[in-house]
Amino acid sequence: MERIISDFNKKVKILTPDDESHYFFGYYDLRATQGNAHLAHRVKFMDRLPGENDTAELGYLIDNKFYAFASTTAWNFQQGSMLEFHPVRKNCVFYNAFLNGDAKTVIHNITTGEKQYADMPTACHSHDGRYGLSVNFGRIFDFRPGYGYKAAKDLNSQVSAPKDDGIFLIDFATGKSRLLISYSDMLLPCGFTHEHKILVNHITFAPDSKSYVFLLRNFDKGGSWSTSMAIGDLDGNIKAVLKNTYVSHYYFINNKVILAHMSVRGEKKGLYTLNLFDGSVTEYQADYLSGKGNRDIHCVLSPDGKYIIGDGYPIDNYRSIVGINTATGANKVILKALTNVPSSNDIRCDLHNRFVFDGKYISFDTVHNGKRQIAAFPSSVLDF
Repeated sequence: MERIISDFNKKVKILTPDDESHYFFGYYDLRATQGNAHLAHRVKFMDRLPGENDTAELGYLIDNKFYAFASTTAWNFQQGSMLEFHPVRKNCVFYNAFLNGDAKTVIHNITTGEKQYADMPTACHSHDGRYGLSVNFGRIFDFRPGYGYKAAKDLNSQVSAPKDDGIFLIDFATGKSRLLISYSDMLLPCGFTHEHKILVNHITFAPDSKSYVFLLRNFDKGGSWSTSMAIGDLDGNIKAVLKNTYVSHYYFINNKVILAHMSVRGEKKGLYTLNLFDGSVTEYQADYLSGKGNRDIHCVLSPDGKYIIGDGYPIDNYRSIVGINTATGANKVILKALTNVPSSNDIRCDLHNRFVFDGKYISFDTVHNGKRQIAAFPSSVLDF
């Protein structure tokens, strides 16, 4: 079988060293590059969940060389350690780490070595670099191990909607956090009942850093979980946008509009834009999205707004990256990567396509060569 299927195979370059280690970056909506450096995690295995004491080295890639600057035991294969470049400070990164048994956020200047710490781990960082939002990674691990940390414990594991847990706001100026809204207070407004054990699975700041969107889900009891999408502010106010439905991967178009693979008002699953305030929707059509099987994608908008790209789940042993022209609706599968290992859901290698190097390239995590690597190709291939 071909490892990479595209009409520009020679333009696909491996960014990681050719050695015995495994390399990956993490989630599709994190800032992976600054200047000519691409952040990466380096690990020794790819065929099991990370344990409490398994370490990931953190570093950056330049010219196929990995330059390590830290290590952490707070990581998973889906989102890594929430490693990303600081949006304002040059040569500065965020990541999560356990210190004396407690998970914290590290703000690390990789040039000077200076480190600052916040008292909780972050699930997302604001675009102005001032704030972080924290959720319980132990509760996430109990729900979906591929997104949580094994060493993080949920002290409310027997409580469906605790009053002392939920979404926390971290002020990076002080390193201190406070409970913004509890699970108890978000339960009913988001369409769940006291019979549901709930958790925040994903949370993301809006571009203006003044609001955020989160996905609230109920623990699976033999069927599939349900999802509510809500928008919140820094004062702890929330408003449910979609209740008890299907919502998966999403991406902010602007402060009011979000792009997501979801079901809106009972309609079929698809890729839509949704105005978070007036509820208006627009569906994006693509041949890939209408095919058989799981057609959910990790969706990203190009910096110039001209294209949407999204990577999907295995179809006939390949993961695809699809592109959509936002003006014309023209669309095509631009790349397929062989994905025969690993097969377990919580250690799988999603491509997590992302625009990098100021939008000039698209990078993705991949196992098409039988090990975890990071690859990239020029975004100029989006010429349709």
